[in-house]
Amino acid sequence: MLAVLLVAAGAVLAVLGDGDGGGDDGEKPAASSGAPAGPHGKKPTAGPSAGGDSDNKAPEGEESDPNDVRRPGEARVLFRTPAPDLPRRGVDVPGFWVRKDHVVKAVDDEVVAYRNDGTRKWSLRLPEAVCAAPDAATDGKVVIAYAGHRKDSCSGLALIDLDKGAKVWDHDAPDGGLFGGDHSHLGMAQSGNLVGLAWFGGSAMIRVDNGKEVSPGKLSPACSVDGYAGGTVLLRASSCSNGTAKLQRFTPAGKIKWTYVVRKGFKVSKIFSSRPAVVALSDEDRKSGGVLAISDRGKKRSSLALGKRSYQPQCRMDLFGTDMGACQGVAATADTLYLPTELTPGGAGPTTEIHAFDLDSGRKKWALKVSGRMLMPLGTDGKGLIVYELPTLSGGGAVVRVGPAGGTPGKLLQLPRATRRTEVLLATATRVYRNGHFYIASDRIAGTSGAATSGAAEKLLIAYGR
Repeated sequence: MLAVLLVAAGAVLAVLGDGDGGGDDGEKPAASSGAPAGPHGKKPTAGPSAGGDSDNKAPEGEESDPNDVRRPGEARVLFRTPAPDLPRRGVDVPGFWVRKDHVVKAVDDEVVAYRNDGTRKWSLRLPEAVCAAPDAATDGKVVIAYAGHRKDSCSGLALIDLDKGAKVWDHDAPDGGLFGGDHSHLGMAQSGNLVGLAWFGGSAMIRVDNGKEVSPGKLSPACSVDGYAGGTVLLRASSCSNGTAKLQRFTPAGKIKWTYVVRKGFKVSKIFSSRPAVVALSDEDRKSGGVLAISDRGKKRSSLALGKRSYQPQCRMDLFGTDMGACQGVAATADTLYLPTELTPGGAGPTTEIHAFDLDSGRKKWALKVSGRMLMPLGTDGKGLIVYELPTLSGGGAVVRVGPAGGTPGKLLQLPRATRRTEVLLATATRVYRNGHFYIASDRIAGTSGAATSGAAEKLLIAYGR
């Protein structure tokens, strides 16, 4: 059985707690300094707020640097960026990309690049707030969506050069579907020169280089696109009123390469990997139909032997299912899929396991369990699986690597206890480990009121390294 965890933040906060007195974020906003401004004028800091222990508090109006109370073996905090003050509460802030010497974060109506010391490399203002963004970029360029003229519309599109901080083109998304140009609940996926767009009541495919629409062929009148997933290749899931459904892969030019017909009564609910193609199925009552691996020729490769265990990759809240590929905590290589199990209570603390499945046979190859730790697969690096161990009640998280055959994980970064609470509060976030650095970028911020009621200065982004 596959249980998809849609609201990661609530689950993590409920389990880990944030009021044990050992956190780092009971401080006042940073005092003004000469540092370049963060989003909307806020100042990034060299390290997160106040040290992890209650006797390491900063003077009134200042933030202490957790690097000053760093314990032996703990990673260094490269920088931490505060969330902007927004009049709205519960605002999604999608969009985070890692480049060679900087990272790029979208927040509200701004896209900002930060060097690894937290200073701005560039910033770009958009006409309205960013409301959707793909995870993948193409040659350093990504198409993002911003709010349109209508209420709840997400119809503005712009191609952003992530290295130069320049807007290459900017225009409205194509109309189409039952509700024309509404574009509410937009999901996006990018691969090569293609971007798939799916929204409540419509869909489209465009080119990255010029934003022009690509027509891969019309679906029958009784069928509609459920969503896309990108990365190495572009996949599209669709379903019809007669209970049939399909998964299709496109060529770089936007032509259909293959079509896999899903067994009747089920449709694709999530795409965990585009290549290899691995998808979760569900019926109209959202009952799980299992997890399938599809070959590069569009044939069934295997059905994963999940048994009675529940698995909980962390997927963004997606009311209409249009953000098809928006799941973290799941990773794949050419022959293996890594899934985290459901949370189980224990004397040492809540625990999840990671199970590795052979994509050719569907059988489980091995399992990883760390007592008292919740585990999240981040990806692979050619040497093994990169795993994020979430923080516990008494300590910070960690980034580890597990070899292809499983076994004891090797530690890459031990995150400091001083920023444990920041990790917990950044539960709804994108996490990336790249070139020895670990980034946690918020996908949703509470706004000024939410930060005040939590007793913490809300963070947008935190970076760790050695």
